[in-house]
Amino acid sequence: MSDMMERASTILIVDDEPFGRDTLGLLLGTQGYHLAFASNGPEALSQAAHLRPDLILLDVMMPGMDGFEVCRRLREDPHLADVPIILVTALDDQASRLQGIQSGADDFISKPFNRIELRARVRTILRLNRYRRLMEEHEKFERLFKLSPDGLMIVAEDGTILLANPALRWMVGSEAPHQDETSALAGLSLWDLTDPDCLGQWTMHLHHAASDPAHAVSVETIIVRLDGTTFPAEVTIGHMAWNGTQAAQVSVRDCTQRKQAEAEIRQSRAELAQAYDATLIGWVQALDLRDKETEGHSLRVMEMTTRLAKALGIRGEALEHLRRGALLHDIGKLAIPDRILLKPGPLTEEERELMRKHPVYAYEWLQSIPYLRPALDIPYCHHERWDGSGYPRGLRGEAIPLPGRIFAVVDVWDALRSDRPYRPAWPEEAVREYIRSLAGRHFDPHIVEVFLACQGRGQTQEQEPEREPERELEQEGPEHERENHRSTIHRGNSGSIAPMSTSAAFR
Repeated sequence: MSDMMERASTILIVDDEPFGRDTLGLLLGTQGYHLAFASNGPEALSQAAHLRPDLILLDVMMPGMDGFEVCRRLREDPHLADVPIILVTALDDQASRLQGIQSGADDFISKPFNRIELRARVRTILRLNRYRRLMEEHEKFERLFKLSPDGLMIVAEDGTILLANPALRWMVGSEAPHQDETSALAGLSLWDLTDPDCLGQWTMHLHHAASDPAHAVSVETIIVRLDGTTFPAEVTIGHMAWNGTQAAQVSVRDCTQRKQAEAEIRQSRAELAQAYDATLIGWVQALDLRDKETEGHSLRVMEMTTRLAKALGIRGEALEHLRRGALLHDIGKLAIPDRILLKPGPLTEEERELMRKHPVYAYEWLQSIPYLRPALDIPYCHHERWDGSGYPRGLRGEAIPLPGRIFAVVDVWDALRSDRPYRPAWPEEAVREYIRSLAGRHFDPHIVEVFLACQGRGQTQEQEPEREPERELEQEGPEHERENHRSTIHRGNSGSIAPMSTSAAFR
């Protein structure tokens, strides 16, 4: 509304005679108006549609389409029907004036012009038109203000509520049936509706909004009802000029239902995730039932991998995907026939190659499941080696996904620290030295450093002796250790464990 008060009025002058256009231009050009000109009826209609002028000065006597016809057509256009039209004419008979009124003219000015009269009539009709528009805008604003489903209020810079709509009144529990709804909260302070913890923030936002027309901010906060109860709200604050003073318009949207819906969605997602995870554990248990020697291994390495990932700064969804990947790291073995997976003796070269395909089987199985696709890095890449000698793709260094590099260290630790039917568990210090010796060859050196530091503080070591030891560590293949275990590890008289070959150590 303030823009309407400050904008220069646009006047369209229509006359087929250049002298007539120039005369009106000279008389009005010094009055601060924006002037536009048309020399015939069709041009006048086109200019009016384009400019939407505040006033049209229209000559009556024009060839072709005269002023009466132009006036009628302007009144038929819903976008231009309210534009004031002053007919400029040398005709002063009653019949011509009556025709002009019937055509929709608002006033008449006779030629030759009286300069003072012309300016006075133009100024008066523009003022009346501007007032009419302001009243229309005010009515629109008031209707929107009252009908808005959001709470709306106009607030002074000191926090005084100047105006509040019915929606806000209902939100905060105002009871004032004898008052006009828009003034029911007037005179109260915004601070009466503000949670004490948010007071400083509100004071700052309100000051900026009242003093800076460009300032607008949306925040989520807590609104206090008049009875002291509260509700979550989404609040937008912006500048507004109100009755000649600087103020702020505050919009309040009760987001209780949205918050409840979000909580329900989170709960549903959590329940769905739990159901998925229970299914994953079922898959792992199915694998354990096939191979008793590895029972409990997947759960142990999942927990250790999660703790190591946290130590490396991994959080949120990435941590959840990594946890699921660790749990499913050997899920591809479900595709390996029992005759190979459970074979007590050495595997043939053909059987060994088939066993090495279990990461590929895991990838082909899981990549079509959107929920598990982000967890694929461990099942697919945990047999890759830092020096590029791993499988199935021979990735090297940081080309190996981080989850795969993290899990590889944990997998070796759990395998060597677990008893097996064909060898006892290694002592902790021996495993530490062994893993350290493979840093930069099989393992990411940085991850080895962090893992050993955390394991030394007890952050990754699992203390659950009731769980069954694992069956195999898949760096080269279970068949390789099965083939060599009788000749590569033994206890001496002192009870120490003799070194094991690299190929024998990795299953």
